[in-house]
Amino acid sequence: MRRAVLASLLLLTAGCRTARGTADEPVVLSLTFRGVKAVDQDDLRAKLATQAPRHFWNGVERLDPDALALDRRRVEAFYREHGYYAATVQAPELVPAGAGRVRVVFRVHEGAPVRVSRVVVEGLDDAPAVRVQAGPLALQDGMIFSEAAYDATKAQLQRALATTGYATAKVTQAAQVLPEERTAAVTYRVEPGPRFRLGRIFVAGTSAVPRQKVVAQAEREARAGDWYDEQKLELMQKRVFDLGVFAGVRVNAGEPDPVRRTVPVVVAVREAPFRTLALGPGFGFQKSRWEAQGQVSWTHRNWLGGLRRLQLDAKGGYAWLPPARQGTVGKVSAEFAQPGAVLSDRVDLTARVEVEKVLEQAYGSITERLRLGAPFRPATRWSVSPSYNLEVYRLRDLTPAASGLPQVEACPSGRCLLSYLEQAVTWDGRDQPLATTRGLYLSLAVQEGFTIGSLGYRYLRFLPETRVFLKLGRGTVLAARVMLGALVPIGETGPAPVVALFTGGGAMAMRGYGADRLSPMTYLDGSWLPTGGNGLLEGNLELRQDLGGDLGGVLFLDGGNVSGASGSPGAWRTVLDVTSLQLAAGVGVRYRTPFGPVRFDVAGRLPTDWSAGVPFSHRFPTVPGSSGHREPIVTLNLTLGEAF
Repeated sequence: MRRAVLASLLLLTAGCRTARGTADEPVVLSLTFRGVKAVDQDDLRAKLATQAPRHFWNGVERLDPDALALDRRRVEAFYREHGYYAATVQAPELVPAGAGRVRVVFRVHEGAPVRVSRVVVEGLDDAPAVRVQAGPLALQDGMIFSEAAYDATKAQLQRALATTGYATAKVTQAAQVLPEERTAAVTYRVEPGPRFRLGRIFVAGTSAVPRQKVVAQAEREARAGDWYDEQKLELMQKRVFDLGVFAGVRVNAGEPDPVRRTVPVVVAVREAPFRTLALGPGFGFQKSRWEAQGQVSWTHRNWLGGLRRLQLDAKGGYAWLPPARQGTVGKVSAEFAQPGAVLSDRVDLTARVEVEKVLEQAYGSITERLRLGAPFRPATRWSVSPSYNLEVYRLRDLTPAASGLPQVEACPSGRCLLSYLEQAVTWDGRDQPLATTRGLYLSLAVQEGFTIGSLGYRYLRFLPETRVFLKLGRGTVLAARVMLGALVPIGETGPAPVVALFTGGGAMAMRGYGADRLSPMTYLDGSWLPTGGNGLLEGNLELRQDLGGDLGGVLFLDGGNVSGASGSPGAWRTVLDVTSLQLAAGVGVRYRTPFGPVRFDVAGRLPTDWSAGVPFSHRFPTVPGSSGHREPIVTLNLTLGEAF
């Protein structure tokens, strides 16, 4: 089977490379530009009818002589849009590349650009707030005169008017372009009109959901009497959609009332089914853990009325932890949410209970968890989730040797209890949570652990995380993530229970190690078991490239380190020593599905010892701590879901 697939891929590749056309319509092997420096070649190429395949699986592109003749004019028009009115293009050159195949070459003389001699904005003398709101204009004196900046400045002024109360304002633009003199004089004329305030909020399309709930949710962003702000309408729309009971939400401004000088707001909604049932598989493959699970989820979004949400989840499966550990795993949970329960409908109340069967390298456990929360969103991009948490771990399958570990001795009779308060704060500035292309994501979780009777552990735990996404070009994204974990014991003499300590590694973390294998380790009963530590530092850098269709590729560099386990408050700080940071580089493939991307990553750890005479395997660092153990150099990861 494997040989058949490989042979098919080779034939496909060979077919694309050896495809031939006719003398009149040859196959285009490549499309290149000569002399293009001032504009983006990918953007220019996208404007042309003549194309060449980017990859061998993109198929065959044939030359259309009529379209090629027009492409010469398209190149010149593209340059004019970008301010280069003197740009000229020679007749496209067709370079033979074998029978029925050609390479197309465009030679461009860009010439000098047209620059803006002056930008004048008229009509804002009576609306000074608009100038402040607009900020620096996209088109300014001395800049190259491009149509994109020319139109963007008009949109910028229109947006500033619409967000400062001028709901009926008009902006016109005019430009006097003198190509011979390479100058352009630009004028924007503004007619602000009267200034408006927000009026009443009307709701349409709801039957089971109380309209006052929708109005209250929208009023978290703006109320009647505030200055009209077009951007607030978008924020209102997101707020209402976040109720989770609507399939569609549209918030629009109504007809302005010139007498009252108010603009009503119309919230049009389409209710979704309140009850949903979801089924799905899950799988994961890493060198240190294989796992297959099935999941079922039932949700009622208006349980007992008032938009109370009840969600029941169950998943179960089997896990294999080489070399010899395996067994069933699973989890059942119930979560209840009461939206707008306190503080004038602004704070929700949630409760979650779950029971989970866990299988780890060092132990198995039956875990019961209780979580009581009061989440709220002070602003659109902000979310705050304070909660109380109680977790009870009943350790099982412990060998006598593992029972003697300090991290396990902190669990009397094999029972670990964690009782803590947690405050989680996030700011989400990403353009979209899935398939993110640009933006910033910040989060901070703080825990305060305390004892209940003689059980529990007193500690402070900090977990800040930062993610950055930059769009570099067509289908190219640079993504970075940094996370720091610190567990600080308070008045304790020994290390925290094993279930509270940090471990690193895995498909969603430092991919140079298997799941939880970036950790101090101890050798027990013929296996190396991770024991965890007080501190964690992990970082990921990815260059993501769209490969066409549902395929994507990734080059990545991961780093990570975990400190030892201790009752000392400052033990976590050892992870801040960047000289001890372990690195891994790799390549991955992504296949987008309705459930998220299927990821296959190959990671290799980077050597740190280049001394002469050192065996190859000893050039790579040992696991954190003093055990001297070395994990495999190369790690494979197959899983579902984006890395971060």
